[in-house]
Amino acid sequence: MSAGVAAHRRRAAWRRLVDGGVNVGIAVLALFPILWGVSSSLKPQERILEFPPRLLPDQPTLEHYARILRENAGWYALNSALVSGATVVATLLLGALGGYALARFAFRGRAATMILIVAIMSIPIASLLVPTFTALSLLGLADTRVGLALLYTAYQLPMVIWMLYGYFLSLPVELEQAARIDGYTPVQTLRKVVIPLSRPALIAAALFVLVFAWNDFVVAVVMTSSEAVRTLPVAIYFYLGFYGREWGPLLAASVMSILPIIAIFVVLQRYFLSGMTGGSVKG
Repeated sequence: MSAGVAAHRRRAAWRRLVDGGVNVGIAVLALFPILWGVSSSLKPQERILEFPPRLLPDQPTLEHYARILRENAGWYALNSALVSGATVVATLLLGALGGYALARFAFRGRAATMILIVAIMSIPIASLLVPTFTALSLLGLADTRVGLALLYTAYQLPMVIWMLYGYFLSLPVELEQAARIDGYTPVQTLRKVVIPLSRPALIAAALFVLVFAWNDFVVAVVMTSSEAVRTLPVAIYFYLGFYGREWGPLLAASVMSILPIIAIFVVLQRYFLSGMTGGSVKG
């Protein structure tokens, strides 16, 4: 019996070792382009395209970062942060109200509303650029951060409603019934009971919206024209140049755009995973 237990433990140890090796290999393959970009952004311009290439710069420099900061990269990043933050707040607020209403209240047209939400999610954003640009222009919101945040909110709201709807269904309804017995209104029940319990789903939805709003290029380049409203992905595009690639500033701006999102995901990854799987219990 003891020999069998020992053999089982050895097999389990080898399985964990193999799984760990595979996971490390996948992580290295996934992160290598980012690490290469960070390394190249620290190289002098003449060494970025040298052959054979070097993984680590022998003469690291911050000249490319200094240049993009002189060229208002910090302002573009601030624009992206403001638009992304406003989009996340608006979509979570409206999405929580909409998802809770669909999950807990029976009303005429509920099924049709859910079908409409799924249908809207299937519409390509590119097909909406012309009508939305016309609408923003008529409202005087074209080439503004407010207009951009409103568009991002409209694009991402159906997805957030659908995500939170599934998660709200997985929560025990008895907790809300107890709150209603204690005199809570539906809005108070949502704010004091449902929202605290739904933190993982809210964080997962917020990360989805944040990645879209922070990384979006197509909508931003169409809806904005002035440098004062330019976001970071649009600014990166200008480093492509007409007569050649400015690889140093291009890589530095790309790293500046990527690292904040990676840092946020690293900090909030446990909430993201639980939020993505929690809604699978029901619905």
